[in-house]
Amino acid sequence: MTDRLEDDPPEGGGPRDPLYIASLPKAMRVLEAFRNTRESLGLTEIGQITGLGKSAAQRFTHTWERMGYLGKDPQTRRYVLTPRVVELGYFFLRSDRLVSRAAPHLVALRERCGLAVNMSVLDGGDMIYLLRLPSRQLTLAEMLPGRRMPAWCNSAGRMLLSQRGDDAVREYLERADIQPYTVRTVTDRAALAGEIARAREQGYALAEDQVLLNQIGAAVLLRDEPGLPRAAINVTAATDAYPPQRMAREIVPQLLNTAYGISGG
Repeated sequence: MTDRLEDDPPEGGGPRDPLYIASLPKAMRVLEAFRNTRESLGLTEIGQITGLGKSAAQRFTHTWERMGYLGKDPQTRRYVLTPRVVELGYFFLRSDRLVSRAAPHLVALRERCGLAVNMSVLDGGDMIYLLRLPSRQLTLAEMLPGRRMPAWCNSAGRMLLSQRGDDAVREYLERADIQPYTVRTVTDRAALAGEIARAREQGYALAEDQVLLNQIGAAVLLRDEPGLPRAAINVTAATDAYPPQRMAREIVPQLLNTAYGISGG
């Protein structure tokens, strides 16, 4: 679920926007229906997930198939995303100035510390990973760029939220669908607000066992720069190898130095 912040654009062009194509968001909902599934989807399931009627779901799905973004099994008549969807992400990553600037610095950081390194940005109330340099211990889902996560639940997301004032953070948390990932996930809204405020004050965030047990993350912000989105970089490690004190002592300074290098010194 995406949690919108106060200044996020509404899901519509407004009643007096003559350039807004109302059918386009409905078409995109068909592709986004595959966000939370690892399997194929039938037409009925697509309609249920998107809220579209059967006729509309059928037309949009057929159009995406004709365009090459969905594939259809002729036997089961179920749909899957095709590699053409990945190509769109490549176009973005290839042309994005922040990604181009950050990539060599993040590779160097991963080589120095031997741990997983990521860069992410905010989108509404969620964070999206733009770059992911994995360690050997990570799962496939943790290696792939483009993954969307609620911003409240990990070090990078909390660091990104720390840009907001306390009132905006509290309002965001009130609207957020906060569900635990592990038995140690912090779900108390006041406690989460405190974690975000602490990250703002100290300039880095630590999050332990929040999304996966025995995983700890440390994150810092990249400096504001005109024309570039505000981003966070983070390192994740096994907690038994890197308890919080070691992360703060050894990894956070490396993150801060890397952020300084990416931002131009």
